[in-house]
Amino acid sequence: MDLLIERDPAGRFVCTLVDESCTATVTASNVPEAGAALTAALDDARESGYGECFWSEQGGDYRWMFRREDARVAVVVLWSTGVITGWEHVFRSEADFDWLDGRVRGELAKHDQRSEA
Repeated sequence: MDLLIERDPAGRFVCTLVDESCTATVTASNVPEAGAALTAALDDARESGYGECFWSEQGGDYRWMFRREDARVAVVVLWSTGVITGWEHVFRSEADFDWLDGRVRGELAKHDQRSEA
């Protein structure tokens, strides 16, 4: 699994998730809130074994879920445009928890430094 977080020209987060032949793109308009929510979900997964957060967009919401067992974490991302449509599967993979936690925080830190400059 790999993960990359970039900013598009409109300033949104664009997160690319890759696992073998599966690639998914997850976006967030409210960058500070999205970054804080993602790290809080990882903190929850470290402490309790489960964490989740939502990245809101104009057309719906992405739901990130992390289930940690020992050193591994399952990552699931869903998309919903509303109650009637329910949740659609976007991405699922597993990774080493410490690697993923470090990768997410490292990617977010790159954008914190750019916004301060």
